[in-house]
Amino acid sequence: MQDIDEMEDVRQLRERVSELEQVNARLQGSKEKFEMLFEYAPDGYYLSDLKGTFINGNKAAEAITGYRREELIGKSFLKLKLLSAKQLPIAAGLLAKNALGKSTGPDELTLKRKDGSTVPIEIRTHPVRIGEQRLVLGIARDISARRHAEAALYESEERFRDLFENAHDIIQSVGPDGHFQYVNRAWLATLGYTRNDVAKLTLWDVVHPDSHDHCREVFQAVLSGRETDHVEATFVSKDNKKILVEGNISCRFKEGKAVATRGIFRDVTQRKEYEERLAALARHDSLTGVYNRHALTELVDREVERSNRYNHPIGVLLIDVNRFKEVNDRFGHAMGDKVLQAVATILQHNVRNSDIVVRYGGDEFLIILPETNGETDLVKERILAEVAHRNETNPLLEFPVTLAIGSVHWSPDSDQSMEQVFAEADKLMYEDKRNSSATQT
Repeated sequence: MQDIDEMEDVRQLRERVSELEQVNARLQGSKEKFEMLFEYAPDGYYLSDLKGTFINGNKAAEAITGYRREELIGKSFLKLKLLSAKQLPIAAGLLAKNALGKSTGPDELTLKRKDGSTVPIEIRTHPVRIGEQRLVLGIARDISARRHAEAALYESEERFRDLFENAHDIIQSVGPDGHFQYVNRAWLATLGYTRNDVAKLTLWDVVHPDSHDHCREVFQAVLSGRETDHVEATFVSKDNKKILVEGNISCRFKEGKAVATRGIFRDVTQRKEYEERLAALARHDSLTGVYNRHALTELVDREVERSNRYNHPIGVLLIDVNRFKEVNDRFGHAMGDKVLQAVATILQHNVRNSDIVVRYGGDEFLIILPETNGETDLVKERILAEVAHRNETNPLLEFPVTLAIGSVHWSPDSDQSMEQVFAEADKLMYEDKRNSSATQT
């Protein structure tokens, strides 16, 4: 009898090792995608710890600072003397906000490059968690060209009209009545209008309705003489496409009266997409598209806080794919991936948009169901029914795919922590798994 128990322990250990190898392979794939986006982003991207010590940087960061990546990693911006003494308190303030979990920016700083030259940058920072590390993701943009364009505009509009006309940035001049007085070629190309069209347009025809209130407030502020250093808005093109822009607006006055606003913008749609993709890669499982373990803590903390505020319970489902090792052994890991993708799709289709689906481990999924109580078991039954239906209508394998599910709910007046709730769900899931195995045998 003891020999049989030892053999079972060995079998379970081998299964666990196999599962860990699969998880490592998935994580490696996600890491490679993240590193590709990070490396070839158009702006300078860097990772640092909360003390300002560089962990990594991309090609654009090397170009902006003049330092090779090897020279940056392991050194702080203090040791490299990238900032002047006047700007160090600003940088320290940004790090302090990051330590509190807050994003910053855009902020403008002037970097001292390795060769002694200076470069103005616009920087945004975001606190991120990679594994167990709390880091800072910084996005730096060289704004030398924009600074030069702004200075040229103030000096003489006529003298630099050719520069504006051929600039890559979107440049416009708008009268106090909202009608356009001037737009450059980049503006026309980006928004898809002709010069004849512009004569009939007002600013509010090209500002997306979502940005109307904000832009009206900024417009009136500029006309009244107040400074507006940075503006973000959504424009809408002639063919009704959204275009995300950011830039600066100033106003020209004559004898104390506002004559025209002058705006220089940059199309940041692509950059925003890069940022969203980076954020998605950091929080989502690359194989199934659901949330990953890195996002779980933040999501659970948010739902527990909301639950305590409104006194609503939370349902928890912990799910394991039965016989998953057999799937990989008999049909290969590619088929195993398809099974996991199919399961993730079923889970997402059978919960609400407000519910949270997480890939918890190799073949384990976790579902958080805010504002549920008795409905948790109903969701469980709905998922199992959908899996059974899929086995009948669209089988992937020679044997049915089944799930083991542990169902638990938590309420704000409970003495249990969410970690204990997860442990209870895990226990119930494995009981269900053992019962399923006994039934099959």
